[in-house]
Amino acid sequence: MFVPNHSENSYLYDTEPSGGKRFQNPDEASLEFETLLDYLKNSRACDLTHYKRSTLMRRFRHRMHRIYIDTYENYLQCLQSHPEEHLALLNDVLINFTAFFRDRNAWIYLATEIIPKIIDCKPSDEPIRIWSAGCATGAEIYSLLILLAENLGVEFCQQRIQCYATDADPDALQQAQSGIYNSLDTIGLPPNLLEKYFKPTGQDSVFSPELRFSPDLARLVTFERHDLMRDNPLPAIDLLICRNVLMYFTPEAQNFILTRFHSVLNPTGFLFLGQTEMVLHQRQLFRSVSLKQKIYARGLEPDLER
Repeated sequence: MFVPNHSENSYLYDTEPSGGKRFQNPDEASLEFETLLDYLKNSRACDLTHYKRSTLMRRFRHRMHRIYIDTYENYLQCLQSHPEEHLALLNDVLINFTAFFRDRNAWIYLATEIIPKIIDCKPSDEPIRIWSAGCATGAEIYSLLILLAENLGVEFCQQRIQCYATDADPDALQQAQSGIYNSLDTIGLPPNLLEKYFKPTGQDSVFSPELRFSPDLARLVTFERHDLMRDNPLPAIDLLICRNVLMYFTPEAQNFILTRFHSVLNPTGFLFLGQTEMVLHQRQLFRSVSLKQKIYARGLEPDLER
C-alpha cells in the first residue's frame, strides 16, 4: 500500500548571481544579513532568526538572483520600497517539499508497530489526537489517514481520529486544506490507492488531471497557521509528526521546540521525525523506539531545577 521512496529535489542554492557583482566579503555580508533579518522581524513580523544562517543565506541569494540584486544591503532597500516583496521571499525560504509516504520503511514501521500501541493505550471512548507540525502541502497528514483507513477502516477514523496540521506558510496551508494535487504530486501511489482515495476534480491544469483527496477523510483534519517558535503547541497529542522541519533550525531552536513537543505529548505519545533528524541533546525527554526510522517515545519528565 505504500509508495516507493523517491529522491528529493535539491533546494539549497550555492551559486552566485551571474553577470553582476559578486557578494562582498563574508564578514561584511554577515553583518548586512543580520540587519536584514532584524528588519524582517521588527517591520514585517517575519522572524527568521532561529533558522540556520547557511540555509537562509542560500535561499535569500536565490531570491535576490531572480530579481537581479547582488548585496543584502540592496535587498534591504528593495524590501523597504516594495512591502509585498517579503511574501515572495517567504515562498523561497519556507520550502514546502513533501511526498506521499515519503521514506516508505518508516511508514511501514509506523503502521505495524506504533499505531497499534497508540490504539491499545487509549480508552475506546477517547479520541486519538495527531499533530502534523510543518505539514507543508498536506501529503504526510493525508498519508497517515490513508494508512489508518487501510488498516482500521474509514469508520474507525471518523469515530476516533482527530488530526491537526499546521505550518508557517499560508500558501502551503491553503493547498493542503484544498486537498487538490496534480499527477506529479501523486507519482508512485499504487493505482488502487490512487483510485480509492483521490477523485478527479474535472478541472484542467498543466499536470492534468487535478485530483482531490477523499473529503470523508480530509474533513478530519483541522488546518492552522502556526509558528513553532512563537505559538503555543497543541495539547494532548498521541502522535506528533514533524519531519524534515527541525533540520532547518539552529541547535538552540531545535532544543526549544523539542521541549515544547515533550510538554504536549501524552505519556504514551510518540514523535516521528525525518530521516536526517534525531534527538541528540534531549535524551532525557525522549527515548528512541526506532533510531533507524526516527521514531521516539515521550521520556521522563525534565528536571526543571537543573
